[in-house]
Amino acid sequence: MKALTREQLQKRKEKAVRFAREVREDDELADQIENESLEEYAEHRRIKLLNPTRKVTPMAAATRRELMERIQELESENEDLQERLDEISDLAASEEEEEPGE
Repeated sequence: MKALTREQLQKRKEKAVRFAREVREDDELADQIENESLEEYAEHRRIKLLNPTRKVTPMAAATRRELMERIQELESENEDLQERLDEISDLAASEEEEEPGE
C-alpha cells in the first residue's frame, strides 16, 4: 500500500480527473472521481493517507469582557445549584429524623 500526504493525493486525484476527461474522453468517470472525497479516493486506490485529518483552525478567542460575563453566569448558576443541593440535603436530614423506631 502506497502512502501519500493529503497534498500529494489531491494532485494525483486532479491528474486522474484530467486523464479521464482528456485522454479517455470519459466525462462521467472524471465527474465520479472529482466528486469523491480524498478519503474515498484513497480507499478506492488503496493509498494510505499520511495525514488523514485536516488541521482544525482555532476558534476566535473570546474577549476579556465576554469571558468575565460568562464567569458571572456560571457563578450564578453554581450558586443556584448549591442552594438546591442544600434544600435536598435538608429534606433528607428531616426525613431521617422523622423515621419511627428511633
